[in-house]
Amino acid sequence: MLNHLRALIHERIVQPITASNAPVAQLSWGVAVGTFVGLTPTMGVQMYLAAVIWGVSRYVLQFPFNLAMAVAMVWITNPITVVPLYYVFLVTGSLLLQHGEALSYTHFAESFEHVAAMENAWESIIEGTRFLFVDLGWPMVMGGLAYAIPGALLGYFLTSRLVTRHRRQKAAATNMSYERWQAINEVMY
Repeated sequence: MLNHLRALIHERIVQPITASNAPVAQLSWGVAVGTFVGLTPTMGVQMYLAAVIWGVSRYVLQFPFNLAMAVAMVWITNPITVVPLYYVFLVTGSLLLQHGEALSYTHFAESFEHVAAMENAWESIIEGTRFLFVDLGWPMVMGGLAYAIPGALLGYFLTSRLVTRHRRQKAAATNMSYERWQAINEVMY
């Protein structure tokens, strides 16, 4: 099971990152932004949120990052992981804010199942947003941020290190300096 998970992470996350020709900083920022958004209680709009952040970053701030990596990383939160992750966010936020006792996991999971079972996607998004931000409020938001900020920082630095090491190895294998390899192979986005 653990080997299967390791192989899946390598295939779905590590290989796409190392196969990219985007500059290291753009890849690293893409992973950081996607991890941050993926670890906030915004499921249903996370890919759109990452795209909006990318648009503002690229066209307003003139600070591009790799959108494909950001969108891929928001899938940290997915239909399989959403209930356990969001419950951890709620409990953490309740502890941080000394908000009292959080909902039981069973009640929390049943509420999510109710939202997911709704026929109309728009109504599901509205009801899910109401549940997360009105019913659960600040504990959910603060709990998400407690994981999103360190997750984004960790994602940035690990990606930067992994990609730089991988590219230095590729450059050495072709008897090139790393800087020369970058000049030939990196593509600005």
